[in-house]
Amino acid sequence: MLNFEKAKIYGVDKVGSSNPSALIRTDDAVGLNVTVGTTDITSDFDRCYPYCDMQEVTDAAGNVFIKIPKFYAKITPNADGTFKHQISGVRYDGFSTLFVDGEGNELDYILVGKYEASGNSSRAYSKTGATVLVNITCDALRTACKANGDGYQQYDFLIDLIIKELWLVEMKTTNSQSIMYGYANGNSAAVATGRTDAVKTPSGSEVSNTDGKHACKYRGIENLWGNTYTWCDGISFGGDNSYKEKIFVCTDPKSYAAGKITSPYVYHGNRTSGGYIKKVAPLNRNPLIQYAAETSGGSATTYFCDYSNSGGSVLYVGGDWLSGTSAGLWSWDGGYSPSSAYAFIGGRLCKKPL
Repeated sequence: MLNFEKAKIYGVDKVGSSNPSALIRTDDAVGLNVTVGTTDITSDFDRCYPYCDMQEVTDAAGNVFIKIPKFYAKITPNADGTFKHQISGVRYDGFSTLFVDGEGNELDYILVGKYEASGNSSRAYSKTGATVLVNITCDALRTACKANGDGYQQYDFLIDLIIKELWLVEMKTTNSQSIMYGYANGNSAAVATGRTDAVKTPSGSEVSNTDGKHACKYRGIENLWGNTYTWCDGISFGGDNSYKEKIFVCTDPKSYAAGKITSPYVYHGNRTSGGYIKKVAPLNRNPLIQYAAETSGGSATTYFCDYSNSGGSVLYVGGDWLSGTSAGLWSWDGGYSPSSAYAFIGGRLCKKPL
């Protein structure tokens, strides 16, 4: 990618407004458009960094990933309680990055499984046409992902936040289901991977973006919400409050452990009790690490439009096949324990060049 494109800043303002579609494009994003069709989604951001450098890659075992190149981001609070989000390929003043390893070294890219994890407890995969791996604990799925070799891991909290930044700047809304409902509208069981393979654009759904009966993908990554929940590593919850309000984050995939709240997990701030999310805000220790900070007054059609559960010590995200309007990109469910394993919770194979 030419340096002049990487040097551009793409932004969106008023994130966290009560009207989730009232966000405003800023900087070099002004004038860019996204058009949502019946199944396909066309986007002017296809020519913008880092979107233009995202690509599909396949490893020696046939696992398919979406490669996301490093970008820097900045989140700026507004006086009205909303935030401005900006991303760029250049580290300008006040910008930082979530592309880091456990020692704080910057990573040039991350690989995110194109498909939900399949396989078994011995080894997890990211392949099309496969049954989603469920009924597995967060710890067991991590082991299955690591069985692929050095650098392999499951989906984690930093990856989750990276994808949210990409979405906000491109789609200009905090209501992800207003763009693609996802396979979440009262369905009876999970579907196999690869249902969006025929969708020609990087984002879109099979058959319908709106009926909630079909799988969707964002920038090539299938079912970030809907179908099955996804275990999210590198974050734990603890504390004496009934909803375990304290948030602990680890950035070292080699040290991930479900529910752990001691070093190298570090206290970052507090979460709110369960409910539809009204406010997402950066935590105390890192300007890019955010979580649901307020739920009172939120709903399925206002603010972030997704539901956040509390009371447990581990996190799974996205919603499942029957979550309805509580599914979405900001569906953060932290209501279970490390021993939890259910038919509606799966995961995603990822890799970082550690």
